[in-house]
Amino acid sequence: MRILIDTNILISALFFGKFPKEFLNELLEDNFEICINDAILSEYEETIHKKIIKKKYILDEKLYTKFLSKVDIFEIESDIKICRDPDDDKFINCAIDAKAIYIVSGDNDLLAIKNFAGIEIVTAREFYAKYLQPTDQ
Repeated sequence: MRILIDTNILISALFFGKFPKEFLNELLEDNFEICINDAILSEYEETIHKKIIKKKYILDEKLYTKFLSKVDIFEIESDIKICRDPDDDKFINCAIDAKAIYIVSGDNDLLAIKNFAGIEIVTAREFYAKYLQPTDQ
């Protein structure tokens, strides 16, 4: 299953731990295909760099390296403009071109869309509950 991870989810996992880190670790252990494009990768890198410069946060480099080893980078052809924040359109366009099923996000501008072109936009907790949470056997 192809999914996209919004920058805020990745940053929360890499710098702040707790549930976002648990979510990302479990996601990487499963067979999900994480899709990004060059614009998304640039946003990840820029945001990480800003956090490191502030020197208040410590990057989980091992987790980030593992994450990057699992991503597939797609070329983007779509140019959909639907988000309240035009900067978030890159996630919609990547999901369309990668034929992803989910965008996992904590961004209210993306979450407000809920579903577009068959792509569900959900929180990390919603995705976790549906696909990652262990069930009693």
